[in-house]
Amino acid sequence: MADGSAFNTELTPVARVEGLSRRAFDGDIRPAGKPVILKNIVQNWPSVAAGKTSFEALADHIKAFDIGASTPTFVAPPEIEGRYFYAPDMRKFNYDSREIPLRATLDKLLEQQNSPHPVGIYAGSSPTEDTLPEFGQANPMPLLDADVPPKVWISNSARVAPHFDISENIACVVSGKRRFLIFPPEQIDNLYVGPIDYNMAGQPASMVDPLNMDFQKYPKFREALAHASVAELEPGDGLYLPSLWWHFVESRGPFNVLVNYWWNGPAHGSPINVLALAILMLRDLPKNDREAWESVFRHYIFKEDAASAIDHIPESFRGVLGQSSPARDERIKTYLRAQLARVLG
Repeated sequence: MADGSAFNTELTPVARVEGLSRRAFDGDIRPAGKPVILKNIVQNWPSVAAGKTSFEALADHIKAFDIGASTPTFVAPPEIEGRYFYAPDMRKFNYDSREIPLRATLDKLLEQQNSPHPVGIYAGSSPTEDTLPEFGQANPMPLLDADVPPKVWISNSARVAPHFDISENIACVVSGKRRFLIFPPEQIDNLYVGPIDYNMAGQPASMVDPLNMDFQKYPKFREALAHASVAELEPGDGLYLPSLWWHFVESRGPFNVLVNYWWNGPAHGSPINVLALAILMLRDLPKNDREAWESVFRHYIFKEDAASAIDHIPESFRGVLGQSSPARDERIKTYLRAQLARVLG
C-alpha cells in the first residue's frame, strides 16, 4: 500500500530570486552550488505571452519556427497517468518511443486538451537548432551566452522519476505548471537508484515514485525526504539546477512547454563511463584493496588540493598526471586506448 505523496510532507522550499543580473548569477548563484528559483526570469518571452493567451496561440507561436523535423516522443496509454517509467516487470518501458513531427505533437495535444483520459504525449529534449532554429533568438535567455542552445520539452501532464543531469541546467516554464522535488547529490544512498545502462533517458533514475511512496519497499527514502526541497514554477519562472542534483519533475496541465539549457558539462563525455569501468575493475576486489584504491582516488582526484599530488614531479615528466591541455588530453586518450584494448579484448 502506498504511503502517500512526498508533496504532502513538510518540505523546504527552494530559495528564489527576482531581477537577477548575469553578473550576480555567475558571481553568486553558481558558486554557491545550490538550486535557485529564478522568478519571472523569462516573463517577457513572446512564447510565455502566447501561452497566457491560449494553448492555440502558443502552438501557433511554436509552429512559426518549425522546419518540419521529427523529434523523439514518448507515447503512453492513459493508464500510466503520466508516469513514464519501466513496465512492472522492468523488461521494457511503459510507453512507446517514436520519432514524430513536432507539428503533429502540437496538434494532438490541442485535440486532447479537454479529454479526461488523454493519451500521454511527451516530446522531450528537442534541440531547437534541429527543430525550431529561430526560437532561441526570439526567446533569449539573459543569463547565458547566446551559443548555449535551448531545448524544448512539450507534453501533457507527466512525471519524470528522480534523476540527475551531468551539466548545469536552467529550466524555464513557458506554459503549464511544473513542480520539482530536489535532492542533493549525497542523498544517492537513499534514493534506490535503478540501472545505469538501461533507463528512460540516459541517466539512472530512482525507483521510488514520489507521488506514491512505499516506505516498506524503500525505507531509506524517508531520510532522502528530510533533505529534499521543492520548487513550484509558473509560466515565466526558471529554475537553476547545479549538476548532479537529483530532481523529480511533475508537469501539470494539458499543454506543457518547458525550455531548458544544459551547459558546462564534462569535456570528455559522461563520467558514467568511468563509473562503469570502475565497477568492472574495482568493485569486486577484496575490501582491503577497495579501501586502498579509495585512498588512491582521493589522492589524485577528490581531495581539494589534488593538484598538489604532482608538485614534486618535474613538469616534463608528469605525463597523464599533468595539468589539463590538448597535449595532455591526447596523451591520456592514447594511454586509455592501449589499456582498454587489453582489458576489453
